[in-house]
Amino acid sequence: MTCSPSQMVSSGRERTALRSRELLDRFGASIDTIPGVIGADEPVRAAATATALMDLFRRSAEAEVFDCLIQLTAPQLLARVRSRLRSLGAQFDPHEVLQDAIVNIYRYPDRFDASRPGAFAAWSSTIVDNAIRRQLRHKHAGPDVSLSPTEVLSQQADLNTREPDAEAQDHEETRATASAFAVLLACYLAAFQRLSERERFVLQMVEVQRMRYAELAGLLGIRAEALKMVVFRGRKRIFDRIAALLSCRERLAA
Repeated sequence: MTCSPSQMVSSGRERTALRSRELLDRFGASIDTIPGVIGADEPVRAAATATALMDLFRRSAEAEVFDCLIQLTAPQLLARVRSRLRSLGAQFDPHEVLQDAIVNIYRYPDRFDASRPGAFAAWSSTIVDNAIRRQLRHKHAGPDVSLSPTEVLSQQADLNTREPDAEAQDHEETRATASAFAVLLACYLAAFQRLSERERFVLQMVEVQRMRYAELAGLLGIRAEALKMVVFRGRKRIFDRIAALLSCRERLAA
């Protein structure tokens, strides 16, 4: 007997809900400690489960708790992202916005207040809105351009026009640079994927999210000096791997 996709989704949700309750029990947490939960209906209790998990992560910094929280709430978060982006057309990737929101949920648990059952839903909605605002700022950031009337432009010589041979040379150089950069990026990706899960996470937080060493070390429960060594070793492994890949490529091309 086979299961339909809807049955598989429902089964996955039930497993995640069960895992949520098990984690809360293991760490001595309960949704019933949240004001307004006792005697509430099922939707309120479901919202309170996410709130309790977030509060538990705030207090414990347990990666397993955060992983369960995201599994439980990711469908709702993605739906919220898509709802917010609907008026903006197809200019943003919902999954990219979702990842940005998840990273900031992970980074700032100390700002969470589990004072009501729907606290996580409201707090994460604000984080989603802020992630979209960042995307908008990045998309529209750029130099100011002053425009002249068409009549004036038509009477002025275009001083930026170049000779065809110079344009062709620039085009070839641009293609060569783009090709070399694509090779370098492919080598970097291959090297990055060879790192451990912990090294990949640390490098993403430090180099992409610009997280401070002291803040990240606190989240991971290690000293800042130890974190710097993890970053150093991860970067060195990437450098060594890229060097080996490029050397191999040069030998093949010879």
